[in-house]
Amino acid sequence: MIRKPSVAGLFYESNKSLLEENIKNIFNKTGQNIPTTPSNTYKTKAAIVPHAGYIYSGKTASYAYGDIARSGICDTVVIIGPNHTGYGDDISLTTSNTWQTPIGDVCVDSEFNNELEKINSNITFSPEAHIKEHSIEVELPFLQYISNIQKKSFKIVPIVITRQQKNFCVELAHSIYDVSKKLNRNIMVVASTDLTHYENATSAKNKDEKILKSIEDMDIDSLLNNINKYNITMCGYGPTITAIIYSKLVNANRSIILNYSNSGEVYNDYESVVGYASAVIKK
Repeated sequence: MIRKPSVAGLFYESNKSLLEENIKNIFNKTGQNIPTTPSNTYKTKAAIVPHAGYIYSGKTASYAYGDIARSGICDTVVIIGPNHTGYGDDISLTTSNTWQTPIGDVCVDSEFNNELEKINSNITFSPEAHIKEHSIEVELPFLQYISNIQKKSFKIVPIVITRQQKNFCVELAHSIYDVSKKLNRNIMVVASTDLTHYENATSAKNKDEKILKSIEDMDIDSLLNNINKYNITMCGYGPTITAIIYSKLVNANRSIILNYSNSGEVYNDYESVVGYASAVIKK
């Protein structure tokens, strides 16, 4: 079964050539050199990236994807996004074996999927969560673009989180780690999230700086405390927590904030913005 693109033509170009040209231009504008041959150190074990339309957050996302391109795309990329639609279960796996974008098809690591579902009772196969959800889909063209340049195939494990409580995320991170070890998979985790929503740029930046400090410190308790204390509307804190915990499990303890921006920068309208950040966690 193929999962068709849901937001092509809305969040990014629906035409393959235009989409590839758009991504190329984004990388060029941010100075991200995409090598034809990566270092293959695979030192980047997790990334935190935004998921808005490319006109808004593509620039910020490109910093993380540039780092991934230099480090090397792992055999399996676990992409975790928050649930914006309300459909699906607590932690939802896809039932599709292929995800499609205008650039082409990406295979799902079905073996990894099946093992996750077996070992964690919170994880279920729930296609409803994925059909219209954009937070994972928008990450794929960047990965495909890099993959095509480097002639390196990869598979994905798309996971949508509805219940983003700490205990769910801790268990999910451990499950991902355990399955990767059992299957001897070289993986990385991509956490998809935007930051503060619909506040003026100054307020958003003040709040988001607190979140970024928590990410840099890899401190999930301070991240959750900041969200609650300052009413920060970060949509993908669960995926972010999961990425941090997984990174610690594989002894990747160097969290680097690469870029921060907001949606107001596109049209110079800073009254009501969404904050975006990209970060990587490396060994």
